[in-house]
Amino acid sequence: MPTCRRFLLPALCLLLSLVHAPADARTWAIDADTEVIGTLEFDFARRSDTLMDIARWVSMGHFELRRANPDVDLWQPGEGSRVLIPALFVLPDGPREGIVINRAEKRLYYFHNDPDSGQRKVTTYPVGIGKQGRETPLGSARVVAKLDNPTWYPTQGVIDDYAQHGRSLARVIPPGPDNPLGEHAIVLDLPGYLLHGTNRPDGVGMRVSQGCVRLYPEHIRELVAKVPLGTEVHFVDQPIRLGQRDGKLYLKVLPDHDGHMPERATLLAAVDEWLARRALDGAIRLDAAAVDRALLAADGVTRVVGRAKK
Repeated sequence: MPTCRRFLLPALCLLLSLVHAPADARTWAIDADTEVIGTLEFDFARRSDTLMDIARWVSMGHFELRRANPDVDLWQPGEGSRVLIPALFVLPDGPREGIVINRAEKRLYYFHNDPDSGQRKVTTYPVGIGKQGRETPLGSARVVAKLDNPTWYPTQGVIDDYAQHGRSLARVIPPGPDNPLGEHAIVLDLPGYLLHGTNRPDGVGMRVSQGCVRLYPEHIRELVAKVPLGTEVHFVDQPIRLGQRDGKLYLKVLPDHDGHMPERATLLAAVDEWLARRALDGAIRLDAAAVDRALLAADGVTRVVGRAKK
């Protein structure tokens, strides 16, 4: 799908979007020093679009796009409405190998080498994670199997959770449209947890699963084809992310796992600690007002909050 940038007229964007299809995942070339990838973009809604439709078309999660567009109606954005696509990401701290899932961000990063050029790359996908009481765990695991048309064998805990909400659940769910795993799954050596597709794609980008990580159907299809057995998978929880690119300091701040934004003092302390750890506390001119704007907006949009001193 063509992504409409700010230099395109709304009418042209509407023309280009007459035929929408889910977008490919976002991939960037990186090196050992890369900390920030992507850019902020804009798209324009068609008459029949919902914000959830647009999220899938531009490879964003449900809440990810809603949070960045608080003034856009979820169900009827309105034809020609401009929608911010917050496709500017600060890579999570941690290994730059295999898969890293930032639970706070509800986003998966896959670090890999291009098979043709050998260029180091990262591909990122929005994901759905475990709901309250059925949280996606933190820690590390490995890929041990990849399945097409998986059968779901819910654990007793999942069956009990369904029962608490007045729903019965069979012990075996065969492949098909009623299977929550969708058409593909990646099995981890973490019992009971999978990376999988979904028969309810609107839940991608939300806390709605039984603890597994769910992806859009087209994204899990792509990931299953690329990820080799034995790949490491790291689950982290990093609501405050900082990174440098081209002499600028970028900040992305999100609610914690309980839905709370950090206190101002906590956020400023995190920024100071990051600068000190990089020995940059005298080299970056921090814009405290920009930090405050990021905190007040609570929209998850990555912002420039400092620049290198000249």
